[in-house]
Amino acid sequence: MKLPTTGKPHDELLAEMRAQQRDDADWHSGKIWSLVYFAGDDVAEVLKEAYTTFFYTNGLSVAAFKSLRKFESEVIAMTAELLGSSEAVGNMTSGGTESILMAIKTARDMARDQRPGLTEPEMVLPVTAHPAFEKGAHYFGVKPVHIPVRDDFRADVEAAKAAITDNTVLIVGSALCYPYGTIDPIPELAALAQERGIGCHVDACVGGFILPFLARLGYKLPAWDFSVPGVTSISADLHKYGYA
Repeated sequence: MKLPTTGKPHDELLAEMRAQQRDDADWHSGKIWSLVYFAGDDVAEVLKEAYTTFFYTNGLSVAAFKSLRKFESEVIAMTAELLGSSEAVGNMTSGGTESILMAIKTARDMARDQRPGLTEPEMVLPVTAHPAFEKGAHYFGVKPVHIPVRDDFRADVEAAKAAITDNTVLIVGSALCYPYGTIDPIPELAALAQERGIGCHVDACVGGFILPFLARLGYKLPAWDFSVPGVTSISADLHKYGYA
């Protein structure tokens, strides 16, 4: 296929693009979980207007676009409070996968700084962890050491303890995990990490903007956020149940 030598009127182009949607999944009906998170037409209108208002701004230069710095700082501060800390810092990424990649890279880099002789870093993670961890392991040269889950589909803490070596730089838990929607035993995993002076990342890409509100509604939930000693990083997706 070659680049056309002439363009098309925008009405014709948009009509052609919309026609291609006929075979797409019907996300508006809300029946394609994990691909589109639709909160209703009213929220969608706000999202579209906000997006088009800042369509040409560039997040690479918050010196030029000070509004973006303000928005990001406020969203991070509010999210940190939801996740159990008024002091946590962070940044916005392109999505959950990049957030997980950054957690792995940070844990690896910190371990290298603290242990100059470290040449073969490893991370311990349950078999239910998101595939993004495998991608991060490949990108950053961190060996994934998989542990099984128990009969309740939560990470096996004893297996995690046995899997830790002098090369371990990170222990991973999920809240919630994709395959089963369970919350791993984060306090126990974080305690193992804290005891060895290594990072503990909680993948809350699904649960990050659900679990805090369930707790406020009175549901009894396992501890999983920054209020747990030893938890060093959390990923949470605004574009999922943050509906943004």
